[in-house]
Amino acid sequence: MEHDSTPTVRQSSARDAEDAWGEPPPGVRGHAMEQDRLDSLRSYGVLDTPPEAAYDIVTALAAQVCGTPMAAVTLVDSARQWFKSSLGLHLTETPRELSLCSEVVADARVLLVADARTDPRFRENPLVTGGPEIRGYLGVPLVGRDGLPLGTLCVLDRRERRFGEAEVASMVALATQVVALLEQSRRDRFDGLLGPDVREDARRPERLRQALEHGELVPWYQPVVDLRTGRPHQLEALLRWQHPGLGTLPPLSFMAALETTAMVVPVARHVLDTACAQLVRLGAQGLELPGGVAVNVAGGQLARPGLARDVLDALERHDLAGPRLTLELTETTELADPALARAELATVAALGVHVVVDDFGVGWSNLARVLDLPVDALKIDRGIAGAVLTDPRAATVVDATVGMAHALGLSVTAEGVETEGLRDHLAAAGCDHAQGWYFGAAAPPAGLRDLLRRLGT
Repeated sequence: MEHDSTPTVRQSSARDAEDAWGEPPPGVRGHAMEQDRLDSLRSYGVLDTPPEAAYDIVTALAAQVCGTPMAAVTLVDSARQWFKSSLGLHLTETPRELSLCSEVVADARVLLVADARTDPRFRENPLVTGGPEIRGYLGVPLVGRDGLPLGTLCVLDRRERRFGEAEVASMVALATQVVALLEQSRRDRFDGLLGPDVREDARRPERLRQALEHGELVPWYQPVVDLRTGRPHQLEALLRWQHPGLGTLPPLSFMAALETTAMVVPVARHVLDTACAQLVRLGAQGLELPGGVAVNVAGGQLARPGLARDVLDALERHDLAGPRLTLELTETTELADPALARAELATVAALGVHVVVDDFGVGWSNLARVLDLPVDALKIDRGIAGAVLTDPRAATVVDATVGMAHALGLSVTAEGVETEGLRDHLAAAGCDHAQGWYFGAAAPPAGLRDLLRRLGT
């Protein structure tokens, strides 16, 4: 295999934007679900990894089966095409606008080109007019377990070629072997992250995507109560899986698996949109909530640009003001790029959207987030707030947290409130809001009207 580190095509345009997460370069067609496709691609952790013999073997077989001097396994990133394996090509990557494989990814189907010089899409491409002088091309999409195309297995010739059905069938079969190698890489990457409570269905990303597309992933809602008035202040959206065979599954059964795939971002976007729609429906029924609705933010949403755009789109779509929405950052919401996270959250905060640090008290990162991010509220972890009646240390932590938060101009919500005595203690400690089974467990949309009216809305 040839892995020349000095490509014949200048790569600066791709490198300048290698971390971009937006639309493809001007003039380049993206996949219908381009952002989700990029999230899926990057979840494999394969980009920019060293050559591997297993991929090289498949590449060589592809060239042999089709009788071509060139073949490659390519992964199509936002602004570049990167070669995991190549034969007969002195390239490690090219700008995406020069990539024939980008067309395969855009349509997620096999592409046959007999002579690139006569194809209006490619005839002016420097890879056609100059080295390596591409003429015939056959590209097969590499479709991952998220159901989205990641790149291609392709063969290329320096002469006009009309590939036959047998050659296409062989390439499709070899492409499945490449996908199997990619999936093994992802399994190795996330090995050990899924606990025994995660259902077998949830371990298959394609099943999670099906669950999203079939409307099985549905937010339920738990009330957050104003401790001064005793009335509902807000609803928190909590995801459930309405499994057709197993009934309603709690997050413990699938959330960890969701967070190890690119599916976590479209699911979070779905929850955001659904929660905003639910808030509007409640308002139409005369059930107003001063604090609106809260949704959890997944780490993947803050790993690339897009959260602020998604929030703005949801608010505009449902004609909601920013203060009607709260975004909650949990202890497990990893900030892979703190500067990017700050920028995204600052943008939503400028819209009036509230930003809350959830599970406060269980990790040092939460305190850092209070100081570093545009936060305007804290939620005290249920393990601490729920123990104030029996553990003096927990009571001291709550008192100190409330004092610090109020000194910083932040409101405080206590989680895990299960008894009247606990509610009274937390109210006396100065907590502004409370949440827990004492007020009501998370309810499906159909049960919200009765729940809120029982609480005095």
